[in-house]
Amino acid sequence: KEHVINITAYGEIISEKVVRIKYRDKGKIIRIGKNINNGEYLKKGDLLFEVDSFNIKNDLKEQYSSKKIISLNIKKIISQIDTTHLKQQELIIQRDIIKKQLNKKLANKNKVFSENSIDDLRLSLSLKEEKLINNIELINLLSIEQETYKAEMEKLNNTIARLNNDVKESKVISPFSGHISQLNMEVGKEISPNETLAKLSDTNNLEVKFSIGGIDYYKLTQFPNNGIGKILTIKWLIGNKYYQAKAIINRIDGSINREIAGINLYASIITPLSKIPLGAFVEIGLKRQVLSDSILIPLSSVFNNEFIFLVKKGRLKKQKIRIISEEFDGIIIEDDQLSGKNIVVTRLSDMRDNMRVNILAK
Repeated sequence: KEHVINITAYGEIISEKVVRIKYRDKGKIIRIGKNINNGEYLKKGDLLFEVDSFNIKNDLKEQYSSKKIISLNIKKIISQIDTTHLKQQELIIQRDIIKKQLNKKLANKNKVFSENSIDDLRLSLSLKEEKLINNIELINLLSIEQETYKAEMEKLNNTIARLNNDVKESKVISPFSGHISQLNMEVGKEISPNETLAKLSDTNNLEVKFSIGGIDYYKLTQFPNNGIGKILTIKWLIGNKYYQAKAIINRIDGSINREIAGINLYASIITPLSKIPLGAFVEIGLKRQVLSDSILIPLSSVFNNEFIFLVKKGRLKKQKIRIISEEFDGIIIEDDQLSGKNIVVTRLSDMRDNMRVNILAK
């Protein structure tokens, strides 16, 4: 025969997602969104409040001005580098002409040229080489200056991006649809970093939080995976009418809660429960069928949760048992080949092993 393990518990409806609305910096609230009242339903993207961004926008203007100046300086340096490259090419041409003249005179074996003219050519060549070296050094210095300005430009761009983001975040919007509560905001209010200004609860995705302890917790351990993934029934009583829904257990706390002497479980509601509010008190029903290798016996048959008495040939015989579940109509134990045997259901005074008894009724 199949038997059912029943767990009945009580819990409350909570939101799967709850956030505390805060602002990451200090500031002054200059605007509140429409319909921002305790209990109001907000849509994702609705304005909650806006913080004064005057100083941020001024900083942005200064940064854009600095960016413009740096951009002009980079253009100036690029122009200087281009001009210096042109001068370098001209110097190379002039140097090569002088070098060619000098080599021609030195190669003339008749020595019709004076030593002074040769020295003049050598001096001119040396001066051109010196100018070329200076020209190359200037190009290198200008290139370094250009890279420095580029680094400053990148730093400015990062600052501008951050300030633009600050301006955007000065308008705080609802991150998801839900009901707002615990309002702590008004126009003109000076707020502190991470001060809680409201609480937003997702009412489209609800779950039930409930606790189990004692014998019910033991029953829970008999479920596969301690009940994770198990579907349960939720009952919500309004007046004299019950509303029902289904939920699936998705997680269990990792430790025992000493205040409730039990452990908290959470189940996501998977079927609609009409207009149920957050915080509603509900009844939880969890069941598991036990296969035919178990039997249900009266509570009076079990001693110390450890053994029962059988009647064999007119004598009591103690038999150890393993309890699967304690139910309102008895205790489910492992069969252990007990079917068909005489189990004592009426307690006697001073019952003991091998005690002689008579069976009056079966």
